[in-house]
Amino acid sequence: MSPNSELPRVASGGLVTVAYLKAQIDDNNDHLGMFMPLVTDVLRNLPQNNVSTSDIQEGLFVRHGIVMPQPVLSTLLKRAVSAKWMRREAGRYFKIPGALPVSNDLETEKSMLKTAQARLGRALQSHASKRGLQIDSEFAAVDMLLRFLEAEQVGMLLGDRFLTPDVIETDQREMAITAEFVQQTVRDDPSLLSILRRMIEGLVIYHAAFLPDLNTATQKFKNLRVVFDSSLVRQILGYEGPAMQALMVETLAILKGVDVHCFVFDKTVEEIRGILKAYEYKLATSSGRESMRPVPMARHFLTQKFSPSNVREMSALLDRDITGAGFQIVRIPTRKKEHTLGELELIHRLASPGTSEDEIEPRVDHDVDCIAGVIQMREGVRSSRLEDTRAVFAVCSTLLIRNARLWWTEDEHETGIEPVVHIRALANLAWLKKPALKEDFKVTELIALCSAAIRPSEELWTRFLKYLEELKNSNRLSSDEITSILVSAMSDNLLREAEDSADNPDDVDAVTLNEIVERVMNTYASNAALEIQAVKSDYEEKIKNLSEMSQAQLGAISAENQAKISALSTENQKKVDAVRRQQAFNEKRSRSLARFAKLVIQVFTNLVVLAGAWNIIREHSVEKTWTGRVTLGTVCAFVFLELIGLRDHISEWLNQFESWASNKILSWLTPPDSE
Repeated sequence: MSPNSELPRVASGGLVTVAYLKAQIDDNNDHLGMFMPLVTDVLRNLPQNNVSTSDIQEGLFVRHGIVMPQPVLSTLLKRAVSAKWMRREAGRYFKIPGALPVSNDLETEKSMLKTAQARLGRALQSHASKRGLQIDSEFAAVDMLLRFLEAEQVGMLLGDRFLTPDVIETDQREMAITAEFVQQTVRDDPSLLSILRRMIEGLVIYHAAFLPDLNTATQKFKNLRVVFDSSLVRQILGYEGPAMQALMVETLAILKGVDVHCFVFDKTVEEIRGILKAYEYKLATSSGRESMRPVPMARHFLTQKFSPSNVREMSALLDRDITGAGFQIVRIPTRKKEHTLGELELIHRLASPGTSEDEIEPRVDHDVDCIAGVIQMREGVRSSRLEDTRAVFAVCSTLLIRNARLWWTEDEHETGIEPVVHIRALANLAWLKKPALKEDFKVTELIALCSAAIRPSEELWTRFLKYLEELKNSNRLSSDEITSILVSAMSDNLLREAEDSADNPDDVDAVTLNEIVERVMNTYASNAALEIQAVKSDYEEKIKNLSEMSQAQLGAISAENQAKISALSTENQKKVDAVRRQQAFNEKRSRSLARFAKLVIQVFTNLVVLAGAWNIIREHSVEKTWTGRVTLGTVCAFVFLELIGLRDHISEWLNQFESWASNKILSWLTPPDSE
């Protein structure tokens, strides 16, 4: 068999090899050297004496279950030649008898890893059986886990290719059950979690072999600026729940740990504020809540019972929360003709099908502006290595990435890294540079992705919303009852169970949906009396406490509040005064520095001009006769008049320079936050 060497591929049983690679990195082997024990093992077991990279590639797939790119194998064979294990003649490699090192630990360690992974497979097999899915063996369960990891693990940058989950053929029921297994079983079992962690991290390390230049995998980024899409900013602010927030917090820490600068464009902030405004409006009415699309942000807002006032407060504090999360808010760079590409073609690529020519969707307008802004930040730089790219737009939409790449390569015929990258690919590459920075990062990432995987599909939720609308129109449910169903997290769980149990998600019929409605309503009914009594008791207790408070106590509270307000006002005034004093100091300092620079330039130019004038007078020196003296006097007068005119021009230019330099120095001295 000749496996395709262009893309990563792990065969059945190859997860053991992948986990072995993680152990090699832990032993401080470099990203190329970790593959050498596998290569030497294949070489020792090849019957022929002379070999090629194709022979080793096929041997690796047969013996160890992984595909390796031929350029990496060529580099490893050159290392073997340098180590005197092999010799090269006429483009082929020849084994030197007895020279190849013997790794006694390879098979032993792989056997131990296989045993550990079998235990993980048995646990998954048992969990799947309880959910009605029969798996033939523990190794078949491990293969199912591999398919899940490959589907959820976004590949890193692979030249002009980019692996995304939608290219992996998956069984949705298998994926949901595996995600549930990770969430409910593995996460709380340290031993199983350790096994899974080695598998995940090993996959990332294995994928690194397919980077255009593996030797650069540990090199630092060179002033890379990453602009974040609004969906990622909303995740780090907790708008999509705690799991995605924890993942994005660690992702940001990973990126900053390898010296990446994290930005958010001002237009993105306004887009998020617009989304919050729409949610504030919809949460205010039952019809608005029913019209909310079942996306993660909407489901989080509903199940957490956010009110319009909660959303209004979030909008008011948005800028502060974004900067507090670790981003820097910046304006989108002004378009420059020399760095502007075909935005009209990009709009056509990103627009929804059926959109008219003269209509630009707000989503498309935002994405096009952000991509154009990133291209301006690059200032014409093109590179095949992300480390040298200067700026990228990080998103989590594979559809946006695919369409942007088609525009970049087919419409613009550009080369190098495209301006849009997947946040998971970027995080993988950053983590690869410093794995010790966040040791549990890949586990946190997988658990967060599992949370998303066990949600009911948007298609099923849409059908459920239509069914609820039918019940409302037939007067079987009231608006309040529908609201109680929508805000219940139990609805998500029951819909997910129904979707998992069906052979086909389309098989979830009205009978099943009606059972879900009844189960949710019965749960509310059984708890309603207790909840009402609890609320009533709490209310009566507060009324009693309030009535017992004396007027003196109320007055003291009022005085205390007034004191706090006064203190806060004084503190704010002090801050304003401090800013003004600092601004005045900066202005004075900038004027002084500009004046000094002007003086230096003025002295230098005067010396140059005087030297030139003296040189002219010397060249016109004549004999000491009365005619000579007249000629010399005339020359001196002419030079003097020219010096006066030249001095006026220089003085005018120096005044302009002083004003420009003062403003420029002031902008350098003034921090962005104080502008």
